[in-house]
Amino acid sequence: MNVITVNGLRKYYGAARGLEDATLDVREGEIYGFVGPNGSGKTTLIRILAGLIRASGGSASVFGLTPGPDSARINADVGYMPGESFFYPELKVREVLGFFAAEHGVDLARRNELAGILDLDLGKRIDALSFGNRKKVGIVAAMLHRPKLLLLDEPTTGLDPLVQRLFLDILREEQKRGTTVFLSSHNLGEVERVCDRVAIVREGRIALVTTISDLATRKHKKIVVTPPRDLILDGLERRGGTATESYYEYRGETEALLRLLADADVRDVVIRDATLEELFIGHYGRGDGR
Repeated sequence: MNVITVNGLRKYYGAARGLEDATLDVREGEIYGFVGPNGSGKTTLIRILAGLIRASGGSASVFGLTPGPDSARINADVGYMPGESFFYPELKVREVLGFFAAEHGVDLARRNELAGILDLDLGKRIDALSFGNRKKVGIVAAMLHRPKLLLLDEPTTGLDPLVQRLFLDILREEQKRGTTVFLSSHNLGEVERVCDRVAIVREGRIALVTTISDLATRKHKKIVVTPPRDLILDGLERRGGTATESYYEYRGETEALLRLLADADVRDVVIRDATLEELFIGHYGRGDGR
């Protein structure tokens, strides 16, 4: 069952492009990563799903309902965390989160549990918090009512590495309960650690959708061959080299690659899985021509 379905979604801000023909689906119970640079359309899609803005074309559904017209029904089961959360600065953290708990009709035990895990001081005023601690308030507010779907826009930006790990552990625990998570991130290592699938968005379009498990299989390999060799095989692309070695990227079965290398008279070879970051760079380029 798909919790989120997006088909040919478009969003323009006047003449400026937000999304262009975006299509994806998010299955029940999975953690789905949405990766791209600033301005690629990540926040636009999340805001459409949250019912905050309307699409210019195409369609989007959450729980089979349409964001906007059906948002009152949808959002009862959604926890939304924007990229930056703003609260009344003169209130204390416990007062802000107490308000959210009352709105959702939940007791304060969940608030205290999450605040304890994240080491969030409930007695501090909002205007006395660092950016990272304000992010913690946003995390707790989004997760208080144990929603069926979490929409998280850059949730770990500003968190120290230890808290990032704790947060990812919380997401895994929520997933075990059946919660679906859709999160945007610039942190590719984070996405690779926690997500089941990931979409790379480029200039408003979905450039690639892959499962994280594919990254650990034979489908995406990086290869270094010594001495340099010109190798030809379906799925094998040369990515440069030096006077002493050649660099390749390979998408295909390892058995065919090994047969080729056995006949290539190489002295040394390194074969490893491509990381999500390398796939990302492959779709966007490094900016230096490579």
